[in-house]
Amino acid sequence: MRIVSGFLFLILAGSACLTAQNSDPAKVAEYAKSLPAASAPVFDEQKKEMLAAFAISCADHPQESTGTRNNYLWGYEKMPLILENYDRNRAFFGCANWHDAVGSTWMIMSLLKQDPKIPLASDIRDIATTHFRKGNMDGEYAFFATPRPISAEGGLGAPNFEEPYGYSWLLKLYGETKGSNNPDGRKMATALAPLARWMSERYVFYLYNLKFPYRTGTDTNTAWAMSLTLDGVNLSEDTTLQTAIHANAIRLFGKDKDCPTALEPQNADNVSSCLTEAALMGRVMEQADYLKWLDEFLPPVYSDLFQVYAKPIDLSHTDPTGPDPELQLNWKAHLIALSFQRAYDLLNIAYALPKDDPRIPVFKSLAAASATRGYEQIGNAGYEGQHWLATYALLYENAAKGPAPLAPEKPPPAGRASAGLVNADPAPNQN
Repeated sequence: MRIVSGFLFLILAGSACLTAQNSDPAKVAEYAKSLPAASAPVFDEQKKEMLAAFAISCADHPQESTGTRNNYLWGYEKMPLILENYDRNRAFFGCANWHDAVGSTWMIMSLLKQDPKIPLASDIRDIATTHFRKGNMDGEYAFFATPRPISAEGGLGAPNFEEPYGYSWLLKLYGETKGSNNPDGRKMATALAPLARWMSERYVFYLYNLKFPYRTGTDTNTAWAMSLTLDGVNLSEDTTLQTAIHANAIRLFGKDKDCPTALEPQNADNVSSCLTEAALMGRVMEQADYLKWLDEFLPPVYSDLFQVYAKPIDLSHTDPTGPDPELQLNWKAHLIALSFQRAYDLLNIAYALPKDDPRIPVFKSLAAASATRGYEQIGNAGYEGQHWLATYALLYENAAKGPAPLAPEKPPPAGRASAGLVNADPAPNQN
């Protein structure tokens, strides 16, 4: 069902089915006044602890055997058999799948970086220690980097396992830790470095060889993976991949027009196809070029075609009490996550605009309302959804503080090392 809707989106995205309009500032201002008052959710200690707890609860829970037979955690010679000593030669064996485990690790390390005294700090540091020993990361690297044939039983070799979405989360995690001034982050970055370099090199080739982008509202969305990766490579100062993202974003999306907003969301989307692309392009294009591109890509904020982003996401078709309850609950979790993901995109679009652009308060107001609805529903996502959904919540919270950093943290002043901080090389000014 998702595949069919994805093809439909591709067809309509390439057609001139809508007529782009330049935004009318007077109508934007009038529309802004009509929006209900919306304040950004308060990100207090209770919310931080809740998000961290979701990730911690799944970190040591091994992933179930799946039909993909990727051989990451399970062997399939006769019957599914979990890898011996997996907790010593795998790092991301918890949660629902590999990329969710990596994303959840990014979330708890980001929280620890922001607040080293967070109530669950000892649990986070325990995961950072036990999951990222040399043996664990050697096992990860060997799994990805060692070519292996497809077995007669159907087990897959590793070469494109989790490419590119999982790579994006790993590179984002690496950037978060490498660009940190705290010892916990730096230690993890050292452990991640070999795998991060390997994935970065493969990702560069992947992007330049990609003929067409994936525009679906799921993890396969090309612009979404590129956005997450860009966060990481800016902090890790990976200029080769950074250049590849900028160049290929322009190549793949630079001529797009009339995004079919009316098709959102489809089935159980967790990514807004149109907003995600718009947010990415705001980060890679010169502002003057971006303003022209945006006017042709998204409908005016006051138009009927844009109101899909002002309305709550309909969850009524997901019924965890009916047939196939596990799938229904998974779909529901995806749609709840979409509220946070939309909010994240709307903020990033706002940050790409001139400071006096009248659309900025509109985007920020819609982002706040969407994130609020996400928090109202987060408790209904079930175990499988909550741990990765919380990652999307923190993406929004970090974006609410301002644009994503373009360079690593500057080293602390002399004398602060005693407070638990370590020195780092000065970062160039990229602002």
